[in-house]
Amino acid sequence: GPLEYIPPVEVIVLSKRKAIPLHQNEGIYVRNTNTGNVRAVIGKTYMLQEDEELWEKQLPQIVKTLLSSESHTAADKHYAKEWKNAGKDRGDEQTVSETWDATKVVSFQVPHNSAVQLYDYKSKMSRVAFGPDMVMLGPDEQFTQLSLSAGNPKKANMWKAIALWLSPMFTSDIIVVETSDHARLQLDLQYNRHFEIEDYTNQAEASKLFCVPDFVGDLCKAMASRIRGAVSSITFDDFHKNSAKIIEMAVFGTDPETRQVRKRLKFPANNFVVTSVDIKSV
Repeated sequence: GPLEYIPPVEVIVLSKRKAIPLHQNEGIYVRNTNTGNVRAVIGKTYMLQEDEELWEKQLPQIVKTLLSSESHTAADKHYAKEWKNAGKDRGDEQTVSETWDATKVVSFQVPHNSAVQLYDYKSKMSRVAFGPDMVMLGPDEQFTQLSLSAGNPKKANMWKAIALWLSPMFTSDIIVVETSDHARLQLDLQYNRHFEIEDYTNQAEASKLFCVPDFVGDLCKAMASRIRGAVSSITFDDFHKNSAKIIEMAVFGTDPETRQVRKRLKFPANNFVVTSVDIKSV
């Protein structure tokens, strides 16, 4: 076009197509009906050819909900009270399913000082994007989901996320310990922790961030085990007098050379660093 087309009697009009205008941050998934190959067309006005059709990308329902609700995309944001309302979740999922256009390229704005991982099932390769950035999913790519522990004391699989917060934040936990003279104490603790990345361009180093799906639960379990072991060997009076020192020594350990308490604890599996522990209450 623009023109006026009058089909002959022998011709049957199967479909009418219009050009699809796309911004540089917009795209569509196009499937070739002859070969079955799917590709993403991004950032240009495009008209489907005679052997092409729009292709719908399938995403898990939880990922659609997270992408549609920006308050739930960052892993380490405070536990939202409305997330506990199961009825509200079902209503949100139904609304998202009705408004979701699966033929458009899935895009996500990675927040500042956070990271997301995308896995390509066709090439068996993953890539990590650091914010602030805009990521766009290819036809064979999916987000790596995080299922984290939340609440006090911690419960597993309470918090879903696709973006991992890298900056220093606090994680609180409540544990029960028992001294050598069988006094049971409930400790309300708070850990200051962050992820340590030296080279943001090294994908092998960046992929370590997502090696541990529930780093919050693993942190709290490891800290609780160390503290319980240290407290079980001392009496209640000793713990009452030197509780802060005992817990710091149990968490960080001592340097064999200087015999001083270490300043931090690092988990090399995912470059997770704990820098301090605070006793809120006993």
